[in-house]
Amino acid sequence: MKRVGLVLLVTLGACSAPEPIPDFRYYRLASVEQAAPLPAPLLDRPLVIEPLRADGVHGERPILYATDPDSLKISQYHYQLWNDPPPTMIQRRLIDHFNAIGAASLVTDRLGSRVSAYRLRGVVYRFERVMSEGAPAEAVVAVRLRIDQDGEDLPYLTLDRLVRVPVTGQRVEDAAVALSEGVDRIAADLVAALKARRSEG
Repeated sequence: MKRVGLVLLVTLGACSAPEPIPDFRYYRLASVEQAAPLPAPLLDRPLVIEPLRADGVHGERPILYATDPDSLKISQYHYQLWNDPPPTMIQRRLIDHFNAIGAASLVTDRLGSRVSAYRLRGVVYRFERVMSEGAPAEAVVAVRLRIDQDGEDLPYLTLDRLVRVPVTGQRVEDAAVALSEGVDRIAADLVAALKARRSEG
């Protein structure tokens, strides 16, 4: 009888033991590769890259994935999060890139309204890993960007881009690297659009 009671006590103790704490992991984008400086700035005033926006889960920290190319259904990894929300990571990466190439005399995230500047605003509407059956995994980044010139009613430049980058491995880190490359491709497209706009006068 004592043995039965002892077994019961051990069993109840095991049932009441706390569950292990989930192992949360946090990820950031890859480091920005060193880019060659431009011969001359593309803009004749400072460039302010303002906080980007995103609707729904794209503005939050969970790392997202989809199982169809159009991301009609989006899921999130459990216990794996971005270090910052994607709009913040993309904003910082654009600032780093445009500072590195010297796109303007000053590239920053804030500047007083009394200083005449160009101001970049935008929306992030895709930022996920896509794993379609029978197709290679890819990272998808999509943004709508607009650059306004202080004192002007019409936008100086608009850009709507969706880029797909192959993911070379199965790890979340591999997806983070591919998403980083996607942001860099959009930055390159923005530079090309600014060069074209400047040549138009």
